[in-house]
Order: sequence, then structure tokens, then C-alpha cells
Amino acid sequence: MGALDIGYPGLGLSDLEGFFDSFSGVSPLLVSDYDGTLAPFRRERDEAVPPEETKRLLRRIVETGGEFILLTGREASEAASLLGVPAEIWGCHGWQRRSPGGETATTPLSGAEEQALRLLPDLFRPFPPGAVERKPVSAALHWRERPDVLEQYGKLEKSILERASEVGLERLPFDQGVEFRLPSCTKGEAMKRILAARNFRDPVCYLGDDVTDEDAFRVLGGRGVGVLVSVLPAASAAGVRIRPEEVPEFLRKWLAALETGRRGAP
Repeated sequence: MGALDIGYPGLGLSDLEGFFDSFSGVSPLLVSDYDGTLAPFRRERDEAVPPEETKRLLRRIVETGGEFILLTGREASEAASLLGVPAEIWGCHGWQRRSPGGETATTPLSGAEEQALRLLPDLFRPFPPGAVERKPVSAALHWRERPDVLEQYGKLEKSILERASEVGLERLPFDQGVEFRLPSCTKGEAMKRILAARNFRDPVCYLGDDVTDEDAFRVLGGRGVGVLVSVLPAASAAGVRIRPEEVPEFLRKWLAALETGRRGAP
């Protein structure tokens, strides 16, 4: 029930019963994006927190012994504070890996990558500080509810692209913004490492809502289930689409299947 090609996901939440039935005697893994998936978008990014029911269900999944990984473009420590659930967090599109206890490891960078990162502070220097999100291995410009920032970016886009291209930075447009990052720091590369550490029999699911998540959907492919969280149908490498308001119900079904699988395990 995975996804191999870009298309419009034809399956919904009700079509996942067979997937949930496969939880007996295995260790299912839930991997999820944060913004727009577990938490609604907010102009002020530190106000983007999951609904209490979503946090409660995630906490129960972890307490039941379920495996959950948050894979986000945010820094791991920031995401941990907002999520409020003891979970493994892969931050900065997987460059950081933070344990539930707070220990954080990072992926080594090459000399060329280190040099490229030195340009990041200059790329968005002309923009208001509140519109710029600086991260260790990328920088993002947000124009949600900021039409002036979008207009300014349109005027400077050509020169920004030229400077980024010179040092090998990759442009990644997303909903209401754009990010420049190292090509090696993607959710697809993170998903490869996550899957490499798994038993092939274990069910894996990835929840995501935006362009950055498509890399993970493509890598997951037929190995698991990709679930696009979107109000409207959209082209995606995911095989399933659910609406944002269905996320708690998805988590309830995951928890119920996990508990049933634990009872039925030999």
C-alpha cells in the first residue's frame, strides 16, 4: 500500500484497516512531520502546537511501547519543546538526531558543505528578522500572512538563486515560503537511514503534508504506507490522503491496533 509514483492518493483513512491488522507480532513504526501535520500552521512559529488530543494519543502510543519518530525541518530541541511528548526527534530534515532523553547527535559535514553554510546568513539579510528562520544546515523565509515579504522575495529571487547555486545550496519551495539547504540534508536521506535500521517485516508509516515530505514518501515507496495530510486532493508520492482533522482518528486507530497487536503477540 506504499506509493511509487507521483499521482493523486486514491485511498483514505477507511482503507487502512488491513494495514492496522498487520500489527500483531511485529514492531510498527510511525514517523511524522510536525508543521501542518501534527500541528497547525501559525504565523508565529512558536505558537504552532498540536491539539491536546493529538499530544495525548502520541503520549499513549509511546507509553504503550509503540515506536514513534518525529522527522521535521525544525531544530530538534525546538520541536521537542513544542511537541511535549518524549519521542525520538530527527531535526533539520534529519541532520540532527535527538533521543527521548535529550541527547543529540549530528551528521558530519564535508568541507564544501561547511563553506556553503557560511553563505546562509547573507541570503536573507535584506528581509525582516521575524520572517527568517535560521537553522544549522539551512535557512527558510516565511511569508505566511506577510505579503510584503513575498513581494520583496520576488524582486530579489534571481540574485538569491545565483548566489545559492554558486555554493551548491538547494532551493526548496514550501507552502508559504522557501528554504535553502544542503542537498544531503533531506527527509528522503533521513528515511533511508531509518529504514536501514528496521526489520523488513515491521510496518512503517510516514505522515506529511508538504513538498519536503515528498522525499520521504518516495524513499518509503512499497516498503510502507505514505499518508498525505491535506485538506484538498494534491499530487503526491503518498498512497493515502487524510484531512488534518482526521489525524487524531488516525492516531486512535494506530493506538488501538498497537494494543490489540500486543495482546495477540505470542
